[in-house]
Amino acid sequence: MARPSVIPKATADLTEYLNKCQSAFNAMPNEAKSPTLPVTTDGKVNVRAIAKAIGLTENQEKYLYERAELTQLINLVCEGQEVLPIGSRVTQSAADKALKERLVRQSKASQEASQAAVEANGALQAALDQVRELSIELEAALAHNTRLRAQIQSIQDGIYISVDE
Repeated sequence: MARPSVIPKATADLTEYLNKCQSAFNAMPNEAKSPTLPVTTDGKVNVRAIAKAIGLTENQEKYLYERAELTQLINLVCEGQEVLPIGSRVTQSAADKALKERLVRQSKASQEASQAAVEANGALQAALDQVRELSIELEAALAHNTRLRAQIQSIQDGIYISVDE
């Protein structure tokens, strides 16, 4: 013969326990309100303490996580008392993972940008060196051009002077 389900009794006991916790919370003055639900050090609801308070065994404690109707009851009271609900670790770890992935992407992008800047700086220096060399060549060509024009003018004027280069 199958054992009777513990869910109906757990639901009734949980509802009674949560009503007591919420009544105690509502009775507090607004400036002194603090959660009446059991809370872990990091601000999350302590499901194990709730399970003990309503008389569930360690094996039955899993129903508070697995059964949506029980989880929703607890999470509603958590919301009213500003306590992190059941499953907040899962969403928090997913958010942490997304943040880490974003940081890795940004780090890679930063490294790539830094490498590109170094390469661009090297290319700029090479271009500047080439401009300096070409400027020197241009000055020499202009000076030679000026000397040749002077020679041509001298020949046209009838005075030719040999210029040794």
